[in-house]
Amino acid sequence: MAATFALKSSLRKSMLKTLRGISDQDVERQSQAVFRLLLDQPFFKQAKSVGCYLSMAHGELRTDGIVTHLLKRGTSLYTPYLPFPAPTSSTESHNPTAPAAATPKVEVDMKMLRLYSQADLEKCPLDKWGIVDPGEYRRDVAVDDSKREDALNSKSPPLDLILIPGVAFDEECNRLGRGKAYYDRFLLSYTSNRPSPLLVAVALSPQVLSPGEKVPTTDTDFQLDAVVSPEGITWRKGAEDKMTR
Repeated sequence: MAATFALKSSLRKSMLKTLRGISDQDVERQSQAVFRLLLDQPFFKQAKSVGCYLSMAHGELRTDGIVTHLLKRGTSLYTPYLPFPAPTSSTESHNPTAPAAATPKVEVDMKMLRLYSQADLEKCPLDKWGIVDPGEYRRDVAVDDSKREDALNSKSPPLDLILIPGVAFDEECNRLGRGKAYYDRFLLSYTSNRPSPLLVAVALSPQVLSPGEKVPTTDTDFQLDAVVSPEGITWRKGAEDKMTR
């Protein structure tokens, strides 16, 4: 186990360095390419309830276009949120995609809270890392105590699809995250009483390892159904068949 964690740490450090070296223009180009690919996919077109991360300004695939598209078409959209107390410093973030140093020192479980509309999105502030921070209350209504719907609530509609970030991915749809296991714990909780949504990672080209290279994994790591990058879609064996049933 210790050896696996060491391998994860080494790959994470190397890949994050690579991602920091990608220009904003290239990130935008690749993000648009992935968005266009998604628009052609039946699983994306047909999803009525979607989880999607809100991206950082630099160093990861941007989801701005995806989020705006989903809101405009009326899809129920849920975004990750870390429910820790008010930040103790200006560098902390409620968003699990923020750098590890910006996430809570105490262990918290990630939520997926609903983002209701374009007006709701546009009224959300940005945190220090350039990530939209919706907070726990919706911003497109006058009522102050209108809490956002939680995807873990039994009354919420089931999620059809979650678009997932990460640091690195391999051809078997294994994922290396930022090391805090937020998505692992969320999915374990969510699937304890509901079927798993389709789990699809969206990635920049360098994040997808070359054929034969593997992401180190442990028994608690979840496996994706697919990875979408500018080069196309890589399906986990058997996952694409599930879509045609």
